[in-house]
Amino acid sequence: MILKASQRGGGRQLALHLLNTRDNDHVELASVDGCIATDVTGAFAEMYAISRATRCRQYLFSVSLSPPKDATVPVADFEAAIDQIAEKLGLGGQPKVVLIHEKQGRRHAHCVWSRIDVDKMRAINLPFFKERLTELSRELYLTHGWDLPKGLADPSFADPLNFGLTEWHEAKNAKRDPREVKAVLKRCWAQSDSAEAFTAALKGRGFWLAQGDRRGFVALDYKGNVYSLSRWLDVKGKELQTRLGVPSRYRSVGDTQVEIVSTTSAAAHRLLEELERKQSTDLQPLLEQRAQIVARQRRERREADQRHIALREAEARKQAQRVRRGLRGIWDWITGQRHKLTQQAKSEMIRIEQCITEEKETLQTINNSELLSIYTKILRTNRLHRSKYKDSIIYLYEISNKNPRSMQHDTGRCPNVEHNI
Repeated sequence: MILKASQRGGGRQLALHLLNTRDNDHVELASVDGCIATDVTGAFAEMYAISRATRCRQYLFSVSLSPPKDATVPVADFEAAIDQIAEKLGLGGQPKVVLIHEKQGRRHAHCVWSRIDVDKMRAINLPFFKERLTELSRELYLTHGWDLPKGLADPSFADPLNFGLTEWHEAKNAKRDPREVKAVLKRCWAQSDSAEAFTAALKGRGFWLAQGDRRGFVALDYKGNVYSLSRWLDVKGKELQTRLGVPSRYRSVGDTQVEIVSTTSAAAHRLLEELERKQSTDLQPLLEQRAQIVARQRRERREADQRHIALREAEARKQAQRVRRGLRGIWDWITGQRHKLTQQAKSEMIRIEQCITEEKETLQTINNSELLSIYTKILRTNRLHRSKYKDSIIYLYEISNKNPRSMQHDTGRCPNVEHNI
């Protein structure tokens, strides 16, 4: 499975992100170890309070564990992988929080450790943790018999379209596919060897080059959404300046947004807005169906949890009734009968826990299969509209090179669009 990690602070923000049920279909708190609190927010608050006795600001170490798309991974395998991570990085015995997320019919896990060694009252150093996690990720793929990604088999084949949380949020706010945005920007950068060529390549794909308010260079799409080039291209600022020159030679974000509005036609904007409305209309029934399925599944899981709690309590009462008290209890303790009863109770509780785990795994597999079918339909609809959207972007920039006045009277037909402008 792919392992992504970071040292960080901000426990409260991280807790809100990990407990987010808006972007995740299901969120399960698997375990909280080494903390008095039993919830995520409380555990992170404890970790932060302990870190205040040190100078460490990045007191958390967060790892996400993402198995292959078609793999069904039980919780036990995630826990085993987490133990391997702790052993490899020297985090064994540290307080940690483990959560299981289910999203789009797939399951992945998050584990967050405290970096503060309480005995020494200092942060645990984690040198070369990315390289070590890459090695462990390769081992996990081989152990489970999964197809090894090219990027793990040979780093030179690493997927250049991988993006981080910040890029994902930027693209999500702009309602664009982050992989598509990164692919377009990287392709424009790769095929250009000068500032003029890069500017032309960007404009041909629906982006403008500008001087950022806080960063050196940014790209803007036709809606005026801003993308940091250094982040999206994974390129250092010096390399950007070597090819593009100083940022001050380019227009500011505000001036570029004014240019976008003035050089694109109202007709083309109406076309794109209509395509987006059509996509929303086609997606709405599927999204409503997905919401109904998720609500029903959450209800089923709450009912299952209540049954499991009742089953554990009933077994505990049953075992307690078997224990004799008074002189008989002393006799059972002397003869070893009490020990036999205790061992029998432990075995029975282990059997019950195994049955509960199997029932939960079965329910989760059925739930994910049900959600995967609806997400497949959503993905198919998005791909269909994305194809029309790309053709419309090409059309938009073909007519944007015309006289702005004549653009308002353009009545041509856009490819793949079933209406006239």
